[in-house]
Amino acid sequence: MGSLAVIPELQIEDLKKFIEDFEHEYSTAHKRLCFIIIKRIYRRVLNGHRFGGIKVDSAGLVVDGNHRYIVYKLAKIEFEIIPWTSSLSDEPKSYNKITIDEIEDWDLNCLKNMKYCTDDFLTEEKSAN
Repeated sequence: MGSLAVIPELQIEDLKKFIEDFEHEYSTAHKRLCFIIIKRIYRRVLNGHRFGGIKVDSAGLVVDGNHRYIVYKLAKIEFEIIPWTSSLSDEPKSYNKITIDEIEDWDLNCLKNMKYCTDDFLTEEKSAN
């Protein structure tokens, strides 16, 4: 019987170094991203789960999927770019300039995203297909 591979947990220092040092091909309108969400998605992606493409406007601004973009790049996983439009109020900035919220789990503060705090939804989606 084979053993499961141990997935190393993402460390905040590694994420910060990646964000600061990596030459990102896209920009973001966000000022901050959530470490807990990134860490959770990273673990799931390394376990083989995929969470869809990234919506990007014609100027290269990530409109939807900022956490996933960072995770996919960090994990060196190819992903689909979905052409999208952004708001005129969105001000593009480099990912190298964002900060990371190390404390709050943003999914806990959003009723529709609370299900992502555990892995239960992964098996629910599989059984629904």
